[in-house]
Amino acid sequence: MSKLNQQDPYQLFRSWAPQNKISIGTLNEKIWKYYDYGPKDTNNAPIIFISHGSADIYYKQFLMLCARGHRVISIQFSPYDTLSGWCKGFERFLDRLELDKPVHLFGSSLGGYLAQCFYQSKPSRVLSLILNNTFSDTQYFYDNSIGSSLFSLLPEFLLKKIILNNFPSGLLDNETREAVDFMVDQLETLNQNELASRLTLNCSPVSLLNPSGGLMDNITIIDCLDSTIPEKLREEVYKYYPNAKTALLKSGGDFSYLSRADELNIHIEVHLRRFDNLNNNNNKDIKNNNEKQEVKIDQINNNNNNMDKNNVNKIENDNNNNNINNNIEKENRISTTTISKNASEATKKLNTSVFDNEDNDVFL
Repeated sequence: MSKLNQQDPYQLFRSWAPQNKISIGTLNEKIWKYYDYGPKDTNNAPIIFISHGSADIYYKQFLMLCARGHRVISIQFSPYDTLSGWCKGFERFLDRLELDKPVHLFGSSLGGYLAQCFYQSKPSRVLSLILNNTFSDTQYFYDNSIGSSLFSLLPEFLLKKIILNNFPSGLLDNETREAVDFMVDQLETLNQNELASRLTLNCSPVSLLNPSGGLMDNITIIDCLDSTIPEKLREEVYKYYPNAKTALLKSGGDFSYLSRADELNIHIEVHLRRFDNLNNNNNKDIKNNNEKQEVKIDQINNNNNNMDKNNVNKIENDNNNNNINNNIEKENRISTTTISKNASEATKKLNTSVFDNEDNDVFL
């Protein structure tokens, strides 16, 4: 048994965070194991650690993040043979836990790859990603594996040997060596189906990832410079997510969540802090929108008042114009009457003059 298994922090974690099991209700019953601890009545989204081994390997993250008020979930998924099948199973797992709102996902190695696959298949259910010593393409592992299609037929001891051959070896510092020993112990807790499933997914010839789908801003990549992940695969992750924030640890190996837990947890905390007041910001946005709406309503009312005033002025002007027109019509009628009277009088005078001069033989 490793020293980490015997240390008080791990025993403390196991004492207050019981392991849960849940069936997701498929035809072939799938039992998922998980730990779930931390406040559930907050507005902050939980962070889910997707393990490539057992759910216990993230116990150091529980100890720190739960104490900071975060809800932490670590999963040990049931065996799957395809990436699409795993994504559907993980979505059912979220449904069973009634996690309807988007969640944070943390994944290391295969867990990080599965987190990316789920994000691209169901982006609406992922709030952010934290990727640690992972990859974005399984073609490399498929090309370098022997009989990857036969993993499900191999005995348990041979599957464990394949996995152990990829563990860090040689001259290691104390923390890294203890982390490797802890992972070896946890490997013993996985059965043949679980081991075969993880190797099959890790060496899948078909990838669900699309480089054009990697433009998400809410991603943090945390890598150790001395991990066994090939540099080529690490560079591919950076190309997939050009907008991601990147943090590099000088050492820690493949299991930095155990060997460099303090440093890793700080980066996780910084990442999550960006979302702590997300709901408060939403409330502020709503308040600002309401204030803007009130300003718009005031402007509309002012415009209506101005329109009313303009209408009143227009009516008054129309009345004045009507009065002027009436006066003009009256004056025109008076002028017409006067002209008619004068014309009549002139006609009478003219007739009188003509009749008076009939005897004078005046001819026109």
